[in-house]
Amino acid sequence: MDVVFGFGAIFIAAVAGGAFGLQYRVQRKYTVTNTALISLFFATIAVPLIVIHFLLPGWWDVLVDTEPRVFWLVFVLGFGWGLGAITYAFGFNLLGMALAAALIKGIAIGIGSGIPLFRRWDAPELTVGSKTLTIIGITVLLVGTWISGRAGILRERELQGAREAPGPTPSGGGGKSVLWMGMVWCLISGVLSACANLGYEFGEPLEQKYGAMAAAGELQQTEPYNFTLIRWMPMWWGGMAALFVCMGGAMIRDGSWRNYSKAGTARDLFVASSMGVVHFLAQYPYGVGEYFLGELGTTVGWAVNIGMALIVAAGIGFLCGEWKGASKSSVKTILTGIFVLLGAIVLLGFAKALEAAPVG
Repeated sequence: MDVVFGFGAIFIAAVAGGAFGLQYRVQRKYTVTNTALISLFFATIAVPLIVIHFLLPGWWDVLVDTEPRVFWLVFVLGFGWGLGAITYAFGFNLLGMALAAALIKGIAIGIGSGIPLFRRWDAPELTVGSKTLTIIGITVLLVGTWISGRAGILRERELQGAREAPGPTPSGGGGKSVLWMGMVWCLISGVLSACANLGYEFGEPLEQKYGAMAAAGELQQTEPYNFTLIRWMPMWWGGMAALFVCMGGAMIRDGSWRNYSKAGTARDLFVASSMGVVHFLAQYPYGVGEYFLGELGTTVGWAVNIGMALIVAAGIGFLCGEWKGASKSSVKTILTGIFVLLGAIVLLGFAKALEAAPVG
């Protein structure tokens, strides 16, 4: 039941993560920076502070008592994740959800899953079979993302011409310049987006500290899986710091900060803030799911989370009309990519099943 609950929580996170980019497709008067700053403020500051107040009373004492290097390492990784969120937004706007998600998430899978697996390689719970099948599953997942990305490129070639991404982008124009600029943004974003899982991985001492203090009666006892929430806090703050520096500075330079006070922007404000709540649900449930998946949590859990989110993003791309007018060949390619991703998720599920019982 723990495995079922773990994958169930990760599925919730994946659906929320796959839907997050939708806000950039429906904005009207906000720029990309306007939308991203509001949504991620809610995702990293407003909502987490409310939730952690009720789920982990005394959490601040844990942060104060934990070794500073742990806090700052997670904070720096969070800063990198924040930079990834910035390039993520531009990538979506330039390439569309299907292609951008394939590039970004493929890179994030390799880095975000590979490093935790390497760190836990000698854990007694990890059998040869579980490690082998995990590597195979991640490889198949990368193949699925490549096929999905290939489908997006085929679609771009077919529909190329007058397409112009909604909202302002880092560079004007269209055609090949837009395609290659979008791919550069996605490459950078993929590397930086992996910092989300790495920040969570290296934040484990915070969770352990809270658990120890709760067991000693120094803090109010709660469900152990809620302890994972504290891992995210320094990372979220680091991410928000990156957004304030980069996006806030960009809005001051181009004057787009004025959009917040313009008439008729209430709809965009509502969309951005509500998508911030959605983005919170793309991370906290992932931590809960990782808790129930044990040693392979940040490896298998991250890969499955990304794979599912990619499938959701591709589905939203269809609903938003991104594939309207595309050839049957490109549509079959993206469907093949989705099928391969589903197969990889099944393989990773079996990898978890091969994990040995915890020692002691």
